[in-house]
Amino acid sequence: MIEGIAHRLASGLVGKIVMGAVLGISSLRYGAGLYFWRMTEKLERPNYEIVQKLTHGVELRRYEPYLIAETTVDGRGFREPTSQGFRACAGYIFGKNKARRKGNTAEKMAMTAPVRVESQIVSEKMAMTAPVRVAGSKKNTKVSFVIGSNYSLKTVPRPTDKNVKLRQVPGHTLAVRRFSGPPPKDDRVERERQILDQSLNQANMKAKNDDTLVYGYHDPFLTPNLLRRNEVAVVVEGKV
Repeated sequence: MIEGIAHRLASGLVGKIVMGAVLGISSLRYGAGLYFWRMTEKLERPNYEIVQKLTHGVELRRYEPYLIAETTVDGRGFREPTSQGFRACAGYIFGKNKARRKGNTAEKMAMTAPVRVESQIVSEKMAMTAPVRVAGSKKNTKVSFVIGSNYSLKTVPRPTDKNVKLRQVPGHTLAVRRFSGPPPKDDRVERERQILDQSLNQANMKAKNDDTLVYGYHDPFLTPNLLRRNEVAVVVEGKV
């Protein structure tokens, strides 16, 4: 009997320790996630104005020109190509570059948001970051980081990685749908693209091409999914 009581006490104590450890880790995880979310919300983003709101929560946004560091990755889709492209662009931002000033040394640049990913979604299911900005053709995917507005093409550091290119995105109008959650899989991106096309069609407008943009504003690891901002967008044809 005494042994049974001792066993129950020990079991209860172990359970409380395990539960306490789990709660402690969870609190630390979400505390860190909230911190990173707050820091990301302070990052510089491309300037735009909302010019019209369409059905299904679609926004028409007119963007001002901005600079990007971009790399092209073989393969269609978003998840696997994005991770490879993300590393290349992040390497450039964090020092794999040659400054055009300060004695031609490497220059660590300020982070911005979002990361852009661009690719074509075709009528088949594909294996599928942040804005990390993701874009492309049927054969490849383009991943790009937005460069801070304190740089121009004449002053921005030059990449040392030959796969990273610098270019200015001209002013343009996007149809955008925003949602929270983890980085979207290809089937989610395809569904969002269909909603965008439907909404544009109802407004007697259409996308300029088949390219689909995915913008990710927060890290995919620490920020809680409820707080993560994702966007799927298309460039709208003509002037809006």
